[in-house]
Amino acid sequence: MFKHLGLVLSLMFLLSFAGCSTDNKDTAGNPGYNRAGSQTEATFAVYDVFGKMHNYEEFKGKGPLVINFWGTWCPPCRRELPDLKMIYAEYRPQGLEMIGMAVNDSPGKVRQFAAENGMDWVMLMANEDAIQSFQLGAGIPVTIFIDRQGREVSRLIGARGYDDFKKEIAKII
Repeated sequence: MFKHLGLVLSLMFLLSFAGCSTDNKDTAGNPGYNRAGSQTEATFAVYDVFGKMHNYEEFKGKGPLVINFWGTWCPPCRRELPDLKMIYAEYRPQGLEMIGMAVNDSPGKVRQFAAENGMDWVMLMANEDAIQSFQLGAGIPVTIFIDRQGREVSRLIGARGYDDFKKEIAKII
């Protein structure tokens, strides 16, 4: 009965991180990606962690916007969280809005995690349409920076730190 337990546990461990990227690529390092600097064609209609439907038009073009695709289960996503919190606290008074777009998670788990970790920005539940619309690759975290006119200016793929976020925020504020 326990003959293959080690193999099964190893496979479960590896699969639990499938889709969670630790790459530190930016827009230029993403083959086939060419939307930066143009009016974004992306869209979404997704639920928040309380079950209310939201769409991209509620946020697009209303001010500088950061969309962070992440997951409670993703170690690189958790690593960049303190820096995202600092960025949001610093730039929120200047009109920055941030959306956490949780991938492969449950609303209850995201709601609890966000509350316990002081994530006081909008928390939405990514669906396949939103992921495809923003042309995401296989991994998260992905952080997208959108200017006041609704144009995607840049994106960071993989876990990043405060200085990387600050550099991209400067382009959209």
